[in-house]
Amino acid sequence: MLWLGWYFPWLPLECFGAAEAGVPLAVSRREQGREWIDRCNPAALELGVRSRMALPAALALAPGLRVWPRDSRRERQALEALGSWAWRYSSRIAFDPLLVLLEVGASLRLFGGFHALRKRMETELSKLGYHGQWSAAPTPAAAALLARTAPGSCLEVRSQLKEALAPIPLSHFTRNAGLLELMQDIGLSTIGDCLHLPRPELARRVGSEPARLLDRLLGQAPDPRPLWQPPQRFCQRLQLMAEIEEAGALRFPARRLIESLCAFLRSRDALAQRLEWRFLHRHRPATVFHLGLLKPGRDPLHLLELLQQRLERLELPAPVTDLELRVDRWQPFQEQKGDLFEKRQQGDGLLLERLRARLGETAVQGVRLEADHRPERAWRYCDPVAGPKPGRKASADHGHQPLWLLPQPRRLEERQGQPFHGGPLRLRPFGQRIETGWWDGDEVNRDYYQAVSPAGERLWIYRERKSGRWFLHGVFD
Repeated sequence: MLWLGWYFPWLPLECFGAAEAGVPLAVSRREQGREWIDRCNPAALELGVRSRMALPAALALAPGLRVWPRDSRRERQALEALGSWAWRYSSRIAFDPLLVLLEVGASLRLFGGFHALRKRMETELSKLGYHGQWSAAPTPAAAALLARTAPGSCLEVRSQLKEALAPIPLSHFTRNAGLLELMQDIGLSTIGDCLHLPRPELARRVGSEPARLLDRLLGQAPDPRPLWQPPQRFCQRLQLMAEIEEAGALRFPARRLIESLCAFLRSRDALAQRLEWRFLHRHRPATVFHLGLLKPGRDPLHLLELLQQRLERLELPAPVTDLELRVDRWQPFQEQKGDLFEKRQQGDGLLLERLRARLGETAVQGVRLEADHRPERAWRYCDPVAGPKPGRKASADHGHQPLWLLPQPRRLEERQGQPFHGGPLRLRPFGQRIETGWWDGDEVNRDYYQAVSPAGERLWIYRERKSGRWFLHGVFD
């Protein structure tokens, strides 16, 4: 068993989203009735801002400093998003404050060993917008403690734990201030000092809690932790560092949500076909739109490109404060199988998706044949890649009918019983009779002919058998 701990010291800042380079940022916390700087980014450090500095002093040093109160709820949501990402590598995941623990011993062979797995996770974390430090150990408590205090440690057997844990100060061992003070009063300063004492003597002096903690660290006692289960749907919100007025500028922060979505889908071995985007405003209702795919997918670059096409024609009613991405339904991934020499043509589908994202879903449609002899009902609009309905067969050969039909048949002028359209029409021999629709209230009784106008146009006309009137229904090429 091997536990990998990922510690995210900058998560209180990173959970608020990406920021422009060079912008000083910080999160604050309230303690003893005053506001203190909890964490700040490198741009704020260059201006002299430090952790545990009073907020008024920090603002005096850096007037342009952006400060948010530390938000534990938002940090928990970010950890759960990281858990969805890590689910791809392990089904045993637990959380500590600012830390994700996962058991990777059963996954090493699948991902090519520990170092290959760790490098892969580091690369993906940078795309997600998080910076973490890791350590690995045979017990979850040791992996969590080493990730905070000795990042980069990789202990594969329990016999290495005592030596690795010995120099760690007791301030990282327990958060119990009273117990920590008591242990320091008897001359203990590191975990190694506690390990050198006999357990009965340690328990007599400071109680049983330190012994239990040591046993969990060393794997000599059970360490029960509730294992996390991923949600059934994806929903993440990203608060922007500053309000954005132009839709095109939303592409950069939206990329982080898309990367998180694709990580979620990969961990579930799933694909998404419909994404719901919500752009929140301060004093107006949210701007909501859906981004559909012709075929389910999870390629972040393709999803980002489709969003870019949609943003180019989007007009925002007000500046955007938050982004939210939702996917309520996802489909299981199915590997496509084909012939060894089969050439798959994907260019048409990608082009159609780009056109639909740019022009709108209703502006790009496909056409599907229907099993009906009435020409106006023998087809309907559908998704461009949709095939015929199962169990239905389209009408027979339509080669004798024109490609272009009028939206509605147009009544033709008649002179001495002969149809006119820019002059008298010359009829070709009788072509087709259609009698159908008596069961649905739209009965037709028509005799269709090909006709030639004086201008040389080839027309498709019909004569109603009951009324004897002539109508123009289509035009041949």
